[in-house]
This record gives sequence, structure tokens and C-alpha cells, in this order.
Amino acid sequence: MIFPEKRLLARIVLGPVAAFALVGALAACSSDDTAASASAVAAGSCVEVSDNTADAMRATVGDCSAATSNYRIVQVGADCAADNSVFTGSVGDANTTLCLAPNFAQDTCYADAGKRPAEAVACTAPEATFKVVKRIDGETDELLCESDATMYRTVLDPKTTFCMARP
Repeated sequence: MIFPEKRLLARIVLGPVAAFALVGALAACSSDDTAASASAVAAGSCVEVSDNTADAMRATVGDCSAATSNYRIVQVGADCAADNSVFTGSVGDANTTLCLAPNFAQDTCYADAGKRPAEAVACTAPEATFKVVKRIDGETDELLCESDATMYRTVLDPKTTFCMARP
């Protein structure tokens, strides 16, 4: 024997409970994605800075061996050393402040932006301020730069020397 009022009561009680459980499951999956993207933003990871505008910096986490990943994260936070670039903006969905060391590609030109990250540009662009004429991995010695380099930059971790010149 079926009692109609019990079915109605079950629908009224179980419907909202099921909806609440579904919303909770979706929120948990969403927070896992956010946690995964935030965990990728860690010291040692590399980023491709796609916009270095002071008010709206944007970057994506990338492969450190790719020419487009032009910076390595030294530290997550606001207390950056004087020789690091300061990034304050969004990496994926996360807003963050990063201290960045260059991971410049050889034979690539950049537009220097002072304390903000330099942006890769065409060597013929009027805003191009330097070209990496030689990249030396595993060494921090400016004396390894040849005569075509008029500037240099060394990074301690990982040891890298960038020999640079005007474009």
C-alpha cells in the first residue's frame, strides 16, 4: 500500500538535501582546481608574462625550457630583492605578487620596464631596449660575455649569465 502524503514529504525533504549535496560536490571540485593553479605558482616555476602594464599584469605558468617563459619565480610575496622584477597581477585565476628573475631567451629582444618585468618584443620595435646575444647556463661570470655584449646580468639560482647589447 502506498501513502501519497509520504511521497510528497519525501520529495520536500530529500529534494533540497540532494541539491545541497550537489552544490557541495561542485564547490569541492572547483576549489581543487583553484588549489592546483595556486600551487603551480611557486618558487622555481617559470611564467610567461603576457602583459606588464602596471595596473593589470597578466602571466601564465609555463615550461622553464620554453623561450616564451621569460621569468622564473624567485619568491611568492612582496619583499623582493633589488635585482628582481616585481609582478603584481593575475597568474591564471589567482591574483598574486611575485619576485621574478629573468629567464630570457638567447637572440630575443626585450623592452625594459624598470622594476616591472621586461616584455619580449621584436628587435625592430622602437621600444626594444636590449637583446640577449648570449645565454650561458650553469655560470655566473660576466667575463664569459664576448665583445659584442655591452651589458650583462647574472642570476644565482639557477646559475645563468645573460650577455646583452642594444638591438
